[in-house]
Amino acid sequence: MELSFPLSFSLPPSHQYHHRDAAVISPMLNKLVDGVLQNTIDDIPNGADPDDDSPYERTLCAVWDTCSVLDYCRVMAGAQLHRLLLKIITMTKRTRTRELAMGSLANMACHWEEGIGSMLLDDMDILRLCRSVLWHENDARVLLETSRLLNTFLSCSMDTSHHTIVEHDHLTEFLTPVPMAPSIFHQYTFIICNTLFMDLLLTSLELMTRIVVYTNAITHSLTRHSQRMKECDGEEAEAEADLFIDKSDTLVLVKWGADRLEEEGQGVGIGMGFNRGIAKNVMHLLWALMAYNMVSTTECGYEMTNCLGQSMSRIVSYIQEDEYDCRNEDEDIQNLAQALNTKLSMAN
Repeated sequence: MELSFPLSFSLPPSHQYHHRDAAVISPMLNKLVDGVLQNTIDDIPNGADPDDDSPYERTLCAVWDTCSVLDYCRVMAGAQLHRLLLKIITMTKRTRTRELAMGSLANMACHWEEGIGSMLLDDMDILRLCRSVLWHENDARVLLETSRLLNTFLSCSMDTSHHTIVEHDHLTEFLTPVPMAPSIFHQYTFIICNTLFMDLLLTSLELMTRIVVYTNAITHSLTRHSQRMKECDGEEAEAEADLFIDKSDTLVLVKWGADRLEEEGQGVGIGMGFNRGIAKNVMHLLWALMAYNMVSTTECGYEMTNCLGQSMSRIVSYIQEDEYDCRNEDEDIQNLAQALNTKLSMAN
């Protein structure tokens, strides 16, 4: 991927940027640019431990932190920092450098109301890079930061106050499978079913639930339905519902989710004992898959649906009996268990 990036840092000509903020940011960004131009981003000083952060990575750590501060992030966004970070990610061979650069992008995207997150989403190169990371990356922390960025993109496409989805062409293109490559949904199914890194698992579960909601909404929107009916016949239009998500992946997720909830119900889940975050997000994903007809209880089979029902009953009982350890997730877990049980009982 050939990428353009700023060759030097300069303060954008706008009254909204304070010169004091630029004075803090300028040295860091110039160090990043120099490393790219001189091809020294992976250099390790003589005698240094290669597992420790390099000087370049320590600069990226500072950028990561300052991207979390809105005033600094405004300056960085105006200086096109995201293009520089893309170049760094594609050049480096060090996973720690990729982690820090992706994390900086994820931190920038969090400033959505200021228009910074939407600016990143408008740059399709960022989503192309995310796709490449999901296909080729093996490091859990790089995958976590990539997922954090995608989670922000998807969550900000959902208007919760009006219960609507705002479709973005770049997001839809990103989620649409391409020939001779696994789909985004398939890649996250693989990550969820195999990772032992709890932060990555939780973020991936949240992201997958949002992918289900987003793809269902855009597939069934009136505008897209009208367009499909003009462009193709009824059978092809109906088949588009399965474009983003393969049925085999949904069945794998339901089986995995049933196994995880059974473990959580017995208090031997991922991590130490019962993990409310895992239980809540697994329930939410399974409910979304069933509520939006991505998978039916008939396809799951009686044994699996019965196992799900029993596991959720045990989890709810545990929560209700443990009066000394009440958490914020408890009400959500009980509501999700009730909603899932409703779906299962309707099928029975």
